[in-house]
Amino acid sequence: MQATSVRLPWGNVVLTLDNPQFRTGFLRRRESYRQECEEPRRARELVATDFLALFALPDARSGHYRFDYEGIDNLEEYLGVFLGYVTAPLANTLTEVQ
Repeated sequence: MQATSVRLPWGNVVLTLDNPQFRTGFLRRRESYRQECEEPRRARELVATDFLALFALPDARSGHYRFDYEGIDNLEEYLGVFLGYVTAPLANTLTEVQ
């Protein structure tokens, strides 16, 4: 039987990832973060513009960041990717629930 959600303790809150698209993006990005950190020559500093570039595109005129069309169409997954990336350094405290 496959798990229907994932739970992540986060301070005083337990975040339940019950949206399939959000959960997919979250788990995919969390795993890729771990794989990237295992590479010996990987940079250990991330500046804000590099971080923004993982999720959004800079507007040529204004310089402000925005989602590309894929991001707008898949907002739940993109937000899951974002949360997966920023929580990946935390201890592996995910639990699957039916």
